[in-house]
Amino acid sequence: MKNVVITGSTRGIGLEMAREFLKHGCNVTISGRNTAPPGKLEEELTEYRKNYHYVPCNVQSKNDIENLWASAKEQWGTIDIWINNAGQNTPHEFSYDTDSSSTEAVIHTNILGIIYGAQVAAKYMLLQGNGQIWNMEGLGSNNMIQVKTILYGTTKHALVASS
Repeated sequence: MKNVVITGSTRGIGLEMAREFLKHGCNVTISGRNTAPPGKLEEELTEYRKNYHYVPCNVQSKNDIENLWASAKEQWGTIDIWINNAGQNTPHEFSYDTDSSSTEAVIHTNILGIIYGAQVAAKYMLLQGNGQIWNMEGLGSNNMIQVKTILYGTTKHALVASS
């Protein structure tokens, strides 16, 4: 049985990945910025209650990511797969209309969050002697441009450039 950690997994593709890993017998640490898992999440995953663990984590904070690793390791013993999935977009507007706090949030989540997650996971996976790190890309990682998503696309393309 594999032990999996997925950042940004309370909704969207992160939640769907968590659900699929659970269906296939894995233990999954689900994380999101909320201090507690959304009620809907617990309802949807009731049958897997013994196989998932929720940890609040804002990937913009390396301390939060360190805590995510420590909590998952305490829960499962080892971590086999770490998935950097957390992502954030800006408001759907032209980049020149986007305020600085939204711009900073998308950069800090989509770039620093992946870097911090990879740093923490790599450090501890080397100590435990195994593990895999997966970084989720997104719109823009393939040079595709969509109107009003240039900031998000830029951050996702940065993941490919840094691989």
